[in-house]
Amino acid sequence: MTQGQARPITRRKLQQLGSRIIRTARFDKDTFRELKEDRSATGQAIAVLLIVGLSYGLGFSIFSGLQTKSLSPSQLISGTIANMIFTDFAAFIWSATVFLVGTKLFQGKTGFWELARPLFFSAAPGIFFILIAIPVRPIIIATTIIASAWIVSAEFVALKSAMGFNTQRTLLTSVVGLLTLIFIQMTI
Repeated sequence: MTQGQARPITRRKLQQLGSRIIRTARFDKDTFRELKEDRSATGQAIAVLLIVGLSYGLGFSIFSGLQTKSLSPSQLISGTIANMIFTDFAAFIWSATVFLVGTKLFQGKTGFWELARPLFFSAAPGIFFILIAIPVRPIIIATTIIASAWIVSAEFVALKSAMGFNTQRTLLTSVVGLLTLIFIQMTI
C-alpha cells in the first residue's frame, strides 16, 4: 500500500465497529475509555454519527412526507440529506460545547477528539430513529422518547468517562453546556 492510499475496510474492522456500538449502547465504561485513547477510532466514530444522521433524516423525511401527503423521491432525498447534515452538525456543536465547558470551566483533561469519539458512539441508539417513519403514533412517540433518553444517558457516561469527572461535575458540564447553547440560540 503506497503512502496516501486509504486502508480498506475489513471484516474485522466492521465487527469491531459493531461490537463498539453494542458495548457503548450498554454503557460500558471501558469501551468509552478505549474510544478516548484509540486515535484510529475517529473514522468509526464519524461513521456512527453519519449512520445515526441518516437514520434520523430518512425516518423524519418519510414521516413528514406521509403527513403532508407529498412523499416523492426528490423530497425524500433532499429531506434526508438536509436532516442528516443538521443532526451531524448539531452533534459537532454539542461536542465542542461540552469540550469547552468541561475543559475550561471544570478543568477536565482531554482533547477534543478524545471526547468526540466516545460522544459520537454514544449517539448509536439514534439508529432507531428510522422507526419514526412508521405512521403509527404510539411507535413514533415511544421511539422518540426511548431513543432520546438512551442517547442522553449514553452521552452522560461517555462524558464522565472521557473527562474523568465524577457524577456531579458531569451533570454540571452537561447542564452548563445546554444552557450555553440555549442562550446562544436565543441571542441569534
